[in-house]
Amino acid sequence: MRLWFLIPALMAAALGARDANAQQVHFDIDATLPVRDTELPYTLDLNLTAAAPTRIGVGALLDLREIQKIVPERMADNAIVDNCGLQVRLDDLSFQAQDETIGLDGGVTITIFECSRTSERDFQRGEQKRAILANMSTQATVDLRNNCAYFKLVDLTLTAPEAQREQLLEDDTLDSVKELMLAAVDLVLNETPLCPELPAELASLDPVYENGGPKEIGDGGLGVFLDGSVDVSPSTILDILTVLQQRKLIPGPP
Repeated sequence: MRLWFLIPALMAAALGARDANAQQVHFDIDATLPVRDTELPYTLDLNLTAAAPTRIGVGALLDLREIQKIVPERMADNAIVDNCGLQVRLDDLSFQAQDETIGLDGGVTITIFECSRTSERDFQRGEQKRAILANMSTQATVDLRNNCAYFKLVDLTLTAPEAQREQLLEDDTLDSVKELMLAAVDLVLNETPLCPELPAELASLDPVYENGGPKEIGDGGLGVFLDGSVDVSPSTILDILTVLQQRKLIPGPP
């Protein structure tokens, strides 16, 4: 963990001072997001601000730009829908933050197969009937629940080449694929919330986040902000001071 500290700032916060210009302390924490059988790296920028004699304001910015680079590569190797009669793969996925929204675009390969029943419960995939190359665009937002940030797709649009559009409209293929994609992606997103965890020496802070949402970092970089607070107690102040003493940023006990 890397930490930058302004001594008057922390002491003002710890003692409940009210001068807003001298009441901030910043932590830069390396973290990971577990996603099924892998972990994706991100950075948690944590700012503490003295808000009242018994409360410290907390502003957390989750810098997800590394995840933004890694996820499209991982998605390209995996079908997001894969059942007996249908396989859907994402190609050239990209997502970009703009202000407080997240836009996702990419190509979608839709492969339709023959599917025959082999028993009361089992089916067998047969020959490929056709493959469709479509374009996908959608937006995502962030829901804050139980101190965790959950990504959620707002809607999803699929468009196909003109030559295939008439047949696709006739048999509702795109609408069916859209619903399956939304269900599959929502399942994954609900399984992988962003729940910022503090290192053990700061765990007693136990911030409560009340607001959150997407935030652009730099030019299109993906971030999530969380705003909340920490109730100040003697043990909380002592833990913060102990961390600073361990890093020799303030003098140790006499």
